[in-house]
Amino acid sequence: MAGVGMVIDRSEAFLLTGRHDRALAVLSDALASEPDSAALHGQLSRVFALSKDWKAALDSAQRAVDLEPDEPWWWLRLSAGFAGVEDLRTAESAMRRGLTLAGGEWAPGLYMLGCTLYDQAEPQHLAEAEQLFRKAVELSPDNANFRYMLASTFTVRGKRVDAEQQIKAGLAIDPFHTKLLLMRATNPSRPAGGRVTSLLGVLRLNPHEARARARLESEYFQIRVRRQMWWWLMAVADAALLLWIPQAVYVLCVLVLWTSLFIVAYINRDARKAMPRGFARRMDRKYAAATWTGWFSIAVSVSVPFVVFALYGDHGTVAGNIAASTLLVVSSAAYAAYRWLVIRIRHKSLSPERDPNDLRNLLAQAEGTRAATFVLFIALGLTRLGFHGAQPAATGVLLLTASLGYVWWWIAWNSVMPPHKLARETNSGTRRAWHSAALSLLVLGMIVAGIGILASNDFVLVPDPSRR
Repeated sequence: MAGVGMVIDRSEAFLLTGRHDRALAVLSDALASEPDSAALHGQLSRVFALSKDWKAALDSAQRAVDLEPDEPWWWLRLSAGFAGVEDLRTAESAMRRGLTLAGGEWAPGLYMLGCTLYDQAEPQHLAEAEQLFRKAVELSPDNANFRYMLASTFTVRGKRVDAEQQIKAGLAIDPFHTKLLLMRATNPSRPAGGRVTSLLGVLRLNPHEARARARLESEYFQIRVRRQMWWWLMAVADAALLLWIPQAVYVLCVLVLWTSLFIVAYINRDARKAMPRGFARRMDRKYAAATWTGWFSIAVSVSVPFVVFALYGDHGTVAGNIAASTLLVVSSAAYAAYRWLVIRIRHKSLSPERDPNDLRNLLAQAEGTRAATFVLFIALGLTRLGFHGAQPAATGVLLLTASLGYVWWWIAWNSVMPPHKLARETNSGTRRAWHSAALSLLVLGMIVAGIGILASNDFVLVPDPSRR
């Protein structure tokens, strides 16, 4: 067995330097002479797992368990193999068996069982995972990985203060722990500029950290989306103005409305300054479709008041209303396409492991902001007033502008993230699926109503307010 121990030590040395192929060769040579060594099969499973060859890892772990069924470590390897092939229920059962053999007070086993429960993401599983990680940290307080998973569980369960405490404690143990640094960098309670700076710090430590790069791209598009949101809100406000006020007053109001957009320059200004030089240009080239769709939406929105000015007059008022309304609807449809493209970009950039936090962040983006939801319902409420005004056709414009601007949400939920996948991969999937279905019906209903109103009403000259 001394020879087996030396072989395992050599394989570990190779693993530390990232030479998985050499570790595999050493173990394969040893197994040729000692094919019934459970320790060698168990170590081989570890090598395959680190190489992401989960099927081979599972086979090697099963062989180790068959040879030495009373050793908890082989059950841990077996659990990791089942988790790797996404059989989480069996992984949980295997780890519970290993913990029973170890007597329960075994930190690595508690940690592995907690991970399998965490990945299942059901509320009851997350509650038990939290207790398991707490116990693992209590048994091994100097293990930064244990504190990372406890912080992750706290974050998923909404215990952000407790999560911050574990992040600080973990970084005190290992200041260069990439996952803890990444978690701190993506904390939504931190200012956007601070998150960008922290992500750049992670990339300086490890330039090949894919998740940090994906999160930096995500931060960039969040900045873009927040700014783009303001342009869409202005388009909806333009549509609302067309409902009740005569064009002469609109000409004055729209100047104030669009002049107020100078505040867009200050949205996430710190985060934009923290971005690396040239990063925005690289993203614009990399995701040209999203970039040009966004700029097109803004350009069309900005052109609305100029069209009104150009066609203003006794003979051009109705034509101006028609042209401006068409532009508002086109701008909102382009905005919907832009948001859908952004969600697809973020969906593709998620890590292959699909951390539940990554999925939840994506779904929060797909769900939309509260401002967008408020616009949707305010537009729905205002249509009742519009029917009694002098320009009922503009009511259809308002419905279309607000609802088409929200179509990105509907597409994201029903194609990029379909409800059945949502229910399977998140702890609140059923509620989210019903939420998705209800809003989908509302959005589609508003689109149909808007088209119907426009088809059944002509644009007219809006009279002076005193005559209404």
